[in-house]
Amino acid sequence: MNAPSGVGKTAVLVAAARERESLRADHLFVDPWAHAFVEASGWIPQHEAADEPRDDQLTLWMAARTRFLDDFVLDAVRGGCTQVAILGAGLDTRALRLDWPAPVTIFEVDTAPMLEFKRSVLGAAQPEATVTRVTLPVDLRTDWPDVLRRAEFHDDHPTAWVLEGLLMYLTPQDVDVLMTRIAAMSAPGSRLGATLTSSHFLEDAQTLPQLPDSPIDRDEWRELLRSNGPDDPTRWLDRYGWRGEVFPTADLARKYGRTPPPLDESSHQGDRWMVSATRG
Repeated sequence: MNAPSGVGKTAVLVAAARERESLRADHLFVDPWAHAFVEASGWIPQHEAADEPRDDQLTLWMAARTRFLDDFVLDAVRGGCTQVAILGAGLDTRALRLDWPAPVTIFEVDTAPMLEFKRSVLGAAQPEATVTRVTLPVDLRTDWPDVLRRAEFHDDHPTAWVLEGLLMYLTPQDVDVLMTRIAAMSAPGSRLGATLTSSHFLEDAQTLPQLPDSPIDRDEWRELLRSNGPDDPTRWLDRYGWRGEVFPTADLARKYGRTPPPLDESSHQGDRWMVSATRG
């Protein structure tokens, strides 16, 4: 079993943040597999005492976005989405850990090495009987829609799409192709949940926070970044046929009972959004 490398290291970092959140007495969610992913990667993060949780910016951002997208997919399935497609799924465990309200097929799309690492850690773990979990090893810069359709994805069924921590690792051209393909495969009533960075993201990446003992150093991480977020997220979504609501992450943190740490006023570090959009 090979530990994740390159952008795969960021999936381990996200799993570590989910583990830290799961240990809190006031956790926003619990991920029973997060620790196993981190341990299997060979990284040993430094945790604070369980009764002394630390609301650092990075961990809080990961916790807020996880909770937001947990609620998003459950609401989408309650609303009639029979498929969930998680693009760039990484070490996502929603198929296994959420209490799904209706029968659903969940497609997890990522590279073959990432899915193999994930399979080796999860072992025989299976979702509940009403959930069909399908893993698809494919690069999102190739013809992934055809792979999805061959796996019995149905364009005429409402779908909940999840783009979590993905778009910033694609070039602007690849982002446009991805969004155009998603739009072409989305029946009326489909939903889109996504994380968006600011339009100054690449500029500010030099000073964005990291965990002190991160498995990926800042320079290595910056080399992986390819694009900024849009200037106007709502208008950007509309261009692809989505009616969207945009939520600043700091506002979500406060909604969830957390206090975001102060930001450097000279940067755009706070300009991160969560998106929930509907297909007309």
